[in-house]
Amino acid sequence: MTKLVRVLLSLAFLLLYWAPLLLEPRVLPMDDRHVYALLRQAWMSGTVREGASLFIASSLVLCAVTLWFFSWLGRWVARLFGISPTIGHALALLFGWMLLVSVNRWWFPYSNYSYALSLLDSVILGKVALSLLAILLLVIFYRAIPVMTRAQRLAGICVALGGLGLWAISGAAHVEPRSGRSIVIVGVDSLSAHAFASTAEQTPVLHGLYAQSMKYTRAYVPLGRTYPSWTSILSGQYPQQHGAVFNLRGLAHVAPETLLSTQLQKRGYRTVFAIDERRFNNMDKGFGFDVIVGPKAGVLDVALQSFADTPLTNLLMQTQLAGWLFPYAFVNTAIHVNYSDTDFVQAVLDSVGGGGDVFLATHFESAHFPYKTRHAHVKVKTDNPFWDAHVEALSVVDHQVDLLMDGLRQKGVLNDALVVLLSDHGEGVGEIESVVAVDGQPFEVTGYGHGANVLSDRQNRVLLATLVYKNGRVVSAPGEVSAQVGLTDVRAAMERYLAGQEPQIRAKDDCMMVETGIRFFAAENYKTLDEAALAQQGAGYYEVTAQGLMQLREDRIAELVATKDIGVRCLGRISYYVAASGRVYGFALDTQGVPVRQIVPLVDDIARIEAYRNAYRSQFPASSAAPGAGH
Repeated sequence: MTKLVRVLLSLAFLLLYWAPLLLEPRVLPMDDRHVYALLRQAWMSGTVREGASLFIASSLVLCAVTLWFFSWLGRWVARLFGISPTIGHALALLFGWMLLVSVNRWWFPYSNYSYALSLLDSVILGKVALSLLAILLLVIFYRAIPVMTRAQRLAGICVALGGLGLWAISGAAHVEPRSGRSIVIVGVDSLSAHAFASTAEQTPVLHGLYAQSMKYTRAYVPLGRTYPSWTSILSGQYPQQHGAVFNLRGLAHVAPETLLSTQLQKRGYRTVFAIDERRFNNMDKGFGFDVIVGPKAGVLDVALQSFADTPLTNLLMQTQLAGWLFPYAFVNTAIHVNYSDTDFVQAVLDSVGGGGDVFLATHFESAHFPYKTRHAHVKVKTDNPFWDAHVEALSVVDHQVDLLMDGLRQKGVLNDALVVLLSDHGEGVGEIESVVAVDGQPFEVTGYGHGANVLSDRQNRVLLATLVYKNGRVVSAPGEVSAQVGLTDVRAAMERYLAGQEPQIRAKDDCMMVETGIRFFAAENYKTLDEAALAQQGAGYYEVTAQGLMQLREDRIAELVATKDIGVRCLGRISYYVAASGRVYGFALDTQGVPVRQIVPLVDDIARIEAYRNAYRSQFPASSAAPGAGH
């Protein structure tokens, strides 16, 4: 009977533990046929089933180990206080549940799990509970080893603490001899040139590097989305040319032999791509990379986000073991609740190896919407909460860049290296950039996000700078280039550096092509963003592959391409075709790239736009506007 009671108590513990997730409302509209089709495709994938099984099995093992620990603790509670083992078991499980919930609230303040249990949603309770556990374990330690003298016990504690200290400093890196010339790209997501210029106090490391660099103050992205942007960086081509015309388009449509990473890999370079968020970019080893650092790409990256937010998984995510047991969630900033900023940087440093040439492309995603982080190093308060959260998240990236550069220096990667600082696109946070008259009517240039408005300077002007290192120190002269360049021009500069020339970024043309990505109405305004509506609106455009990857349906690409706004951006003007109206608009730009007045588009600009659109039409014939996909 006693054994049955303990089993029932253990089951009650498990029910209490999982109750917040079981009761949490689901974002996905399960009655939508497109959402249902995606889920069915996902389940048909063996990769998804294996990943889900590993996640469930690992979670169950965590619960089993935790139950064993608290059962063991219960036996000692019964022995120490002279109560029955069953009562001791019950008290230990109750205490353990309170401990997990309250400590989870303390260490992981953004966890939805703790908010679901408002009674225990207390940082103070977590501190008290953890202190009680520590005291109880010390008492058990003294009682469990009665043959040792008090001095021996104290000595044992000192030895244990000393061992921990040695373990902590054993990872201290040392400068390793390296030969050859390396390239390091430090990429920051969603960082506009405007935001960077406005956050010198909050991002001192990035600004310190920028002060020593060759700066490109009029650098733009051809398409402000992560996957197309990175493919443009590696290929030196526009999206229509390299094939990554939208985020999550199938990887097979990009020719890997055209990428710098592939060519360097063939030359013996160790090529690494590191990114701490994979929802928008499935780039893999097929893009010429020996190593991919970050969470595993796939639909489970999205599907398991809420299930990965439990006290035990949150704790395990702070260890390297999580990389094996929870590959879709480990170092995944999309799961901001338990993301470890330092673990991601350490994984990047571990990936570069101990010698030889390195091509390292690193991309930090913490500053991407919804800008949530538990690692912020600053607190910002203005009238715009989106700006505040964005800047706070940028402070996390700044700290990560500090750790990365210090680690690369100690590993010898910066003994002979070109470092490129860049952002893949900018970010709009709802602020009005300018007001211009369009056909005699005032028009506000504003918006949220990126890749949605080619007229927006904040969505499209990016951070871009270069530094040359020798023996761990910057040897290139600082300077500033005000000529317009694009991320498509970065590759040629890297090739010049490898050829022993100055790695100056020079534009191929005075004007560059620009275009928009997919635009869903549900995501137009962050203030009214409805995740369920967004999922429902977008589900019909996606599919899940046999490898478990979320990608755009190829049969829907043509209609999505037809909704693109496509333009020509020059140093003092921009002309662009608006798909919603079928008309080309022209604007004069100030020295910062902000529109100041409407102008008549030049004939040559219109011709370039039409030629680019014709190239798209020949690539994706019989296109028609996608309902609800944007404007």
